[in-house]
Amino acid sequence: MQVTLLTASRFKTVIFKIIPIFLLCMVKFVVGVPALYAATKWGFLPMFIVSSAAGICGVVAFLFFEQWIFKAWDWFRMKYFPPKGLPQKKKLFTKKNRILVKILSSYGLPGIAFITPTIISIPVGSILAGRLYTNNKKVFVYLSVSVILWSALLSGLLTLGN
Repeated sequence: MQVTLLTASRFKTVIFKIIPIFLLCMVKFVVGVPALYAATKWGFLPMFIVSSAAGICGVVAFLFFEQWIFKAWDWFRMKYFPPKGLPQKKKLFTKKNRILVKILSSYGLPGIAFITPTIISIPVGSILAGRLYTNNKKVFVYLSVSVILWSALLSGLLTLGN
């Protein structure tokens, strides 16, 4: 087994590869984990640690800073895209909304947490769960456990042949 030292230039290369992928894992977890593996070819443990940390950082960012994010988004939208004419009504009954309501009524918070990292993305799942449930600590625990389990599964599947 050969041990390689991490030189300064190699460290910069690794960091500049990981930062964008870390941010991608915070937003779209199921795309970020394979991208992390493709960029680094790491084994299970480093993949698991980095992807779990990124997912949990995304949960924290979108769950606890949701109010600030929406205020900033409203300010940006009003400044650069002011409304023209009468506001249009949003559709209430879409296929996506029906699926989410079915999952919510059948499985509750564990169901939302389970589908958040893979199907509906971390920002949408965190904001949805944060709006529907008042106990943010409980929501954080459920979403974090889900991120860790999905990280273990995806990292294990990707590094299976190594």
